[in-house]
Amino acid sequence: MTETVLAVWMDGFQTPAGRLARTSHGDTAFLYDADYVAAGGVPLSLALPVEEEAFGDVETRAFFANLLPENAQLQRIMERHGIARDDVVGLLEHLGADCAGSVSCLPLDAPPIKSPGLLAEDYEPLDDKALLKLVRSLRDERRVPTDLTDPSPVAGVQSKVAVTRLADGVFALPRAGSRVPTTHILKVPARRDARDTRHEEAAAILAAAAGLDVSVPTAIRIGDVDALLIERFDRHVADGIVSRIHQEDFAQALGLPSELKYQRRGQPGRWFDVSAAVSVLDQTRAPAASRLAFLKASIFNLCIGNTDNHAKNHAVLYDAPGAPRFAPLYDLLPIRLSRNFTHELAFQIRAAKHFDEMTTDDLFAFFTEMGVDRADFQLLIDGELSPMIAALEAASPRLKSAGLKSFNDLLGRELEELTEKLHLPIHIEPRDYFPAEGV
Repeated sequence: MTETVLAVWMDGFQTPAGRLARTSHGDTAFLYDADYVAAGGVPLSLALPVEEEAFGDVETRAFFANLLPENAQLQRIMERHGIARDDVVGLLEHLGADCAGSVSCLPLDAPPIKSPGLLAEDYEPLDDKALLKLVRSLRDERRVPTDLTDPSPVAGVQSKVAVTRLADGVFALPRAGSRVPTTHILKVPARRDARDTRHEEAAAILAAAAGLDVSVPTAIRIGDVDALLIERFDRHVADGIVSRIHQEDFAQALGLPSELKYQRRGQPGRWFDVSAAVSVLDQTRAPAASRLAFLKASIFNLCIGNTDNHAKNHAVLYDAPGAPRFAPLYDLLPIRLSRNFTHELAFQIRAAKHFDEMTTDDLFAFFTEMGVDRADFQLLIDGELSPMIAALEAASPRLKSAGLKSFNDLLGRELEELTEKLHLPIHIEPRDYFPAEGV
């Protein structure tokens, strides 16, 4: 195997952030550029802090592998060029110009290619026919149409495409070769999962009603296709100019490959658990507020039956100088409505791997891990969790009126369980029976 070296650029900087290398032995390494360090460049990741020493294979591979799209385009590159899935640098040699977010990986002699976008000039509007063709392909083929190169790949296993919403509401794609940022993500589920769009929208609306910082998507219908329109919180749009904001998910921040985004897939010291989450939250610009936000988000996810709040469904956002902040919540779904997923928790609440086996002591141990003194438990419950759960119950009639009865039944069951475990004097309106194993 020959050595390959790529220049790593961070959008907005005039000098490379550093160099990414694959050695002749297949290992990866990353070294920050001295000029970037001197210019006060932001870190690529909490797991790759700005320093003068090179990072080895474990830290480097975890971060850069998380930049690769988990879609058909990746598979095509692997097959076309005979590149193994674990050859991260080899794959980025072909895909690094279009990494999701602010980072790009380019040949050493190539200039930076990512730049802010002008809404009036840098985007090609999609007519109704082209838009319908795009979303139907995402729904039925689980990929963009074969005659369209994904202009701005987004990470993750769900079928989605990055797009821009112009001032007049028309959808558009970046002009070929422009590498300008998009403003939204269109997520298109398979036919059998069409209702997920309404479930995700409703879950986010419930989170907002509960006072959580959340990115609220909009369920839309394009022709005969159900889709979800998500405004990107890692973008800044002002005066007709779109610019990127650097972000990373918790897997990247922890130096974990995407395969270890669930606690059940790792091992002590190298998995996503409460302690690992706290280690990220404590590096944000407001650690105490971030801890509380994550704690409340975790309880909220229990309320809506979302057992899929893994490391890649939490992020930090570098939207100001210095430390990042805990990003708004996203990808909220009542997973327990589906039989296609395990209902094991993404991370354990003390010893509990499933919500139904969780005890009051498990929840109290979770509060302790999150840094809440036992003397303050009642203050947390009365001042934060009880109002949140009461707000969810008050907002729940919207689910039934929107035709999401199963979601409402699930919510009622989970709220009833939690009020019992936390000894809350909140009346939960009786619903139809929701089986613990899902529907």
